[in-house]
Parts: sequence; structure tokens; C-alpha cells
Amino acid sequence: MKIKAILAGLIGLFLALTWSIQPVDATTQLKKMGGNPFYKAKGLKAETVFPVLIRLKGDVKRGFVKAGAAELYEPFMEQLKTAKPEPVTIQPGEAFKWMIYKKKGKVAVSRDVVWSGKAPFQAYRMVVRYNDREYEFIMPKVCLNISLKEVTEVPKVMAPPPPSPKEEPKAAPPPKEPEAKIPETVSPTPTPTPAPVPTPTPAPAPVVPESGEPKAAAKKGFIVADIGPLFRFDVSVFAMGRLGYRYKFTDQLALTGLVGFAALIDGDNDNPAFLADAIFTYHPSKRIYLGAGVGLWASSEDSKGDLILEIGFPLTDSSKGPNFELFVEGRSAFDQMDEFGKYGRVGGGLRVLF
Repeated sequence: MKIKAILAGLIGLFLALTWSIQPVDATTQLKKMGGNPFYKAKGLKAETVFPVLIRLKGDVKRGFVKAGAAELYEPFMEQLKTAKPEPVTIQPGEAFKWMIYKKKGKVAVSRDVVWSGKAPFQAYRMVVRYNDREYEFIMPKVCLNISLKEVTEVPKVMAPPPPSPKEEPKAAPPPKEPEAKIPETVSPTPTPTPAPVPTPTPAPAPVVPESGEPKAAAKKGFIVADIGPLFRFDVSVFAMGRLGYRYKFTDQLALTGLVGFAALIDGDNDNPAFLADAIFTYHPSKRIYLGAGVGLWASSEDSKGDLILEIGFPLTDSSKGPNFELFVEGRSAFDQMDEFGKYGRVGGGLRVLF
């Protein structure tokens, strides 16, 4: 009875988390610019951006803290001192990682913002380099909302090796003394000609794109490790561990293959099982993903093919890794789906991506 109560509590918590996270995580479709301005402006000039933000530096700092980027506040303000923001045009459909604005006079932040207006808008662009990354900021002229558009890795460029030193001219040899006349019966020994010494060719310089800085390619493959509990409703409790590989086809679609073991901890109606799973995942945003796939549940008593449904919540997003996710998973054998309340399995845990 205690295990059933735990299962009911876990399912209730999972549903509550799903309900609370979805509206926060949904992409913000911004159709009108200037409705909630950080600074209401008309005809704002590039050279006046820094004086305005200096005057509002308290609000600027609060915005960066709310956006989870407090470490970027100082580099951002330092860059504004010396760099003149570049005028740009933002087209419909362009996206931003987050946007700082004011609502009813208070600093607020929206994430995963997409410009969905019918026409482009004019803005200023500034790139801040910090800790081997370039952060591209966009500030609309009409409202000066501070938006982070892109983050790009900037690997260190190795300098090409110096060219090989030129050989210094050798001094002319002294004149030879007249050779003694050699009798016709004796042939002179020929002098061997020295072989030419090849000059080493300098290594080519690294290829740099037209933008002036090399950009690192996004990582596509990750080693994946899972650990967590798994429950069967009739009642059995397992400790689940899996290891596998995830490949990202795009930023939103990925396939994860996993193999592992479900060790029986409690219950006498089941047996430990070997697991082999393949799960497709769809990432509508960076804070949540949905998964569906098939798996093998193989025990000493029986082997069955499972349908797997999954929901996950990424906790970190570091380009250097490792990254961590929480996941909740339900699985049922295809021939037992009408008896999910008895034989279905629900579990979850921590997923690490290396």
C-alpha cells in the first residue's frame, strides 16, 4: 500500500510539473514592438544608447540578473563605452534567447522570443566577447529592450609557424692551385655532387570565415547515462541504469539509443530485466522535450516489446558539458496495453549527457 501511495504521488507531481512548466516554456510570439518599452524613445541615435543605459544602469543590472546572465552586465556596459552600436534590420521570424523590458514600470524578462510582426523593425546591434564566446545583443530603436540573439563559441586561433630562415650566402672558395699533370694511364676520381636540401614549407594559416572569426560547429552526438527508479503497478520496484548515445538531427529532433538493466528491489511478481531502448525526442524549446519510442524488456521469464513515452526537463545547457536532465518515463508491453494499470511501468531519474 505504501508503494501505491508513492506511485500516486509521483504521478500527481509529474502532472503538476507538466502543467506549470508548459505556459512558462512556450515560445513568446511578439507581434508589436514598443508596447512594454525598457526606455520609450523616438529616433534614438546610436551615440545616445550608452548615456541612456548608464542613467538606467540599476534597471539594466536587474534585467541581466533576472535573465540569468549577471556575469554579462559588466562586459556589456564596458563594450558600450568604446563601441558604437551598429544599425540593423530585424526580419519577421527572427528569434531571441531572452528579452529585457519593463511592464508597469518593473523590469521583466521573456525567454524564447520570436518577432512575429508583419514588417521588420529597426534596431541596434552590439557583439560582446566574454570567456571565449561572442554574445550578440539587439536593442530596438523604439523601445531599447535589451535582447540576446546569439551566443557563438570563439576558439583560440593558433598562430602559423614562423617561416624558415633564409640561408646566408656562403663565402667564395679560395682559388685552386694548379693541379699536377696526371699521367694518361691514371684516371682522376670524380667529385660527388651534393644532393639538394629541400626547404620546409610553412604550415597554412587556419581558415577564417568572412565574418573575421572562426565559429565552432555545434555538437551533434552525446554519450548518455541514465539512473533512477522504475515502478510496476502490481507492485514491483526496480533500480534502473542505462547507457547509450544521442544524435541530434536538428536543434529540435534527436534519437537516443540506450541499453541497461532494471534490478528488482522489491516485489515477487517480476524478475530483473535487460533493457534495449530507442527513443525519438522533440524539443519545442530548450526547457522541455517530449519523447516516444520502442524498447525491449527481457527477463529470465519472458521478453516483450514495449511502447515508451517520455517527458524531460533540461537543467543545464553548457557547450563544454556535461549537461543534466530530469526525465519521467512510462512504458508498457504492446500486448499488455489494455492492462496498463496492472503491468505498466512508470519511472524517471537523472540523465547526464557527456
